[in-house]
Amino acid sequence: MRFSVTSQVLYGAAVASALNIPNRDLLSGAREDLDGLKGDLQELALPLDVFGQFDTMTLEEAQAGAAEDTDANNDELSSPASTGEFTAQAACANPRIRVEWRNMRDADKLAFVNAVKCLMQRPPSGNFAPSKSRYEDLVAVHQRMTDRIHMSGLFLPWHRYYTWVFSGLLREECGYTAPLPWWDEVRDAGNFAGSGLFTDEYFGDLPPANGGQGTCIQNGAFGGTILNIGPGSSNTPHCLARAVDERQTANVNQAFVDSCNSRSTYSSMESCSEMGPHAYGHNGIGAVMAAVSGSPGDPVFFLHHGFVDRMWRKWQIKDESRLRDISGCATPGNNCEPLTRNTVLSSMGLRREVTVGQILDIYEPFLCYLYDY
Repeated sequence: MRFSVTSQVLYGAAVASALNIPNRDLLSGAREDLDGLKGDLQELALPLDVFGQFDTMTLEEAQAGAAEDTDANNDELSSPASTGEFTAQAACANPRIRVEWRNMRDADKLAFVNAVKCLMQRPPSGNFAPSKSRYEDLVAVHQRMTDRIHMSGLFLPWHRYYTWVFSGLLREECGYTAPLPWWDEVRDAGNFAGSGLFTDEYFGDLPPANGGQGTCIQNGAFGGTILNIGPGSSNTPHCLARAVDERQTANVNQAFVDSCNSRSTYSSMESCSEMGPHAYGHNGIGAVMAAVSGSPGDPVFFLHHGFVDRMWRKWQIKDESRLRDISGCATPGNNCEPLTRNTVLSSMGLRREVTVGQILDIYEPFLCYLYDY
């Protein structure tokens, strides 16, 4: 395995504290009660080494790899003026447009965080113990599939599919109708904490570590959230915590993105993306987001993976043939199961299974979305 998941530790005191906090199974109750519970909440913070981190490559390693695998024709192709995208055939008549967070209307930003809270307040299916909400069902699927969906060619297709599952749940179960947001992290490289996401109104603060622990988020739409899935396979109740490291977020920069997207083969681009900007974005936010299996517990996960998915899309539209290009292994490690267009993508029953071939081109009717730039 190329990612690091530190051995998990059970914290009896933290569990007991969680059980003693009223109305705190997942999301805090009345906001006015939060101040009185802040001390109790920080008792649910866990040491950072329990969360682990994603393995990374350096920019120098990425550039060295790109030099060995550079597309002979790396020019951008022509694109429709309305979206900045290219496709061989406009097969999708009315695509949804995924909008960068800064370009979202304020009303749509609020609608998005409220729709996520809606999933957090809906009852679980009962199929993913100890999930306590529909949102945690989603996190549990990622946890249970972690060993298959990371560090292999399946990483990008599965996470594209997973984000589609998430968007479907928002729309079908919580009535969300606004655009799905994504986050252009390159514009905040080295200063994620200054991003417009991490505010009292939206995702809450992006604080540093707190004495070797993650800092529990106590403001914003998700302040006071208690997570029951993870870290790792431990499923220990813990707070939604962050621990920003701007030295790592600085690596989510244009030079790194360009290095990965200059590669001519899918496998080479995928590994660079996964261990480069993707990994540094997770690790830079830290704590829950740095936990490989349980990282969707922080809802910013889905805006981050919109950024990663857009990287792949930008690589694809440089050459029409890449809209059908897939290669490498569908499993990590030495026992390679070839990744093909017929490889099945599963969400363990949250939504129907699809094949990799169905989601390679986001502009085809099945997915039918584009990015705003």
